[in-house]
Amino acid sequence: MVAVGTEHGGYIFERSRDGEWKRRGPFLKNESVNTIRFGAEGKLLAATFTEGVFESKDNGRTWRTRNKGLHVRKVWTIESDPHKRGRVYAGTHYGHLFVTDNEGEEWDEVTGLHNAPMRNEWGVDWAMGTTGLTIHTVRVDPKRKNRIFIVSSGAGTYRSDDGGGSWTLLRNGLQEKCPTFGSRTTPSKPVANANENLENHLSTVHTCTHKLAFGEDGAIFQQNHCGVFKSDNAGEFWADVSPQPSKRHGFPIVTAGYGRKEYLYTVPAYQGICKDHNSCVRGQLEVLRRDEGGGGGWSSHTKGLPIKTHTCVLRDAMGSPGKGSHEVFIGTTTGELFGTDDDGEKWVMMAKGLGRVQGVSAKAF
Repeated sequence: MVAVGTEHGGYIFERSRDGEWKRRGPFLKNESVNTIRFGAEGKLLAATFTEGVFESKDNGRTWRTRNKGLHVRKVWTIESDPHKRGRVYAGTHYGHLFVTDNEGEEWDEVTGLHNAPMRNEWGVDWAMGTTGLTIHTVRVDPKRKNRIFIVSSGAGTYRSDDGGGSWTLLRNGLQEKCPTFGSRTTPSKPVANANENLENHLSTVHTCTHKLAFGEDGAIFQQNHCGVFKSDNAGEFWADVSPQPSKRHGFPIVTAGYGRKEYLYTVPAYQGICKDHNSCVRGQLEVLRRDEGGGGGWSSHTKGLPIKTHTCVLRDAMGSPGKGSHEVFIGTTTGELFGTDDDGEKWVMMAKGLGRVQGVSAKAF
């Protein structure tokens, strides 16, 4: 089953026994749905920018709000805790983190985040790209209870080892500025005073982590504004494992597979090639795959993907059932959904015309 969040509602894709994908939706019409997470027994939780969190107990057929105690209703992401049934985290606009121990019946704020390092420098809000200040990523370590990773937009990656009481900022090993590889990848914004702001932008943009993913052996990966980085010690130090220079910049990152066939996936986006967007894909849409189980080399995968497009794949718009699966799914800002069941060797268009895809999640049953 694949859950897709869009600017104007959500969709569920279910694969029948004959291998055909069947689509349901849109549901939650007129809600800006970003993240949909799978729970047990047909339960789904949807994070929306418009009316907080919604719950479905019948695989997306009917929904109700789950917002008691959630005093910020612009919710970017939700994440279940694998160590405690019913515990779910929600990251929201303005840099707030909430937790529930009863699957959304009632939420409490994780107030320990208020004292995180450099928290007073996050500001109230800002307008870089389309995100603004928000907690856009929450990841709970599957191998260690009470260890949580979060990403605040523009402020980098944080880790708590005590369930959110205290936090550590994880930036060791990240570049203090982005290398500029020419007009296609220079991380500057197309504004009137771009040249004046470029030096300052390059010196600070390394803190802008776009997404996190866990590896099978406990490694953690991040795709940030300047490249792909890997940590083997819970983020204490990051090693640069980026693809070739022109493809360092991107938004989503996921892992799939197992053992010698564990792979890391991302989608490169380019800067400086479009007057309308800070980052986009023009021409060939490609997925990059890193062979984590067999040496760490990168390869490009384009079979079945459009060769002439003008789109982007956002930070939450790539999903996989994860460990042991050979399937990965991506959604585009121009409304297409693509899937692969052979580690990215070939891709199939599952749908088009969905609208701006903001989130893609997948679960095997």
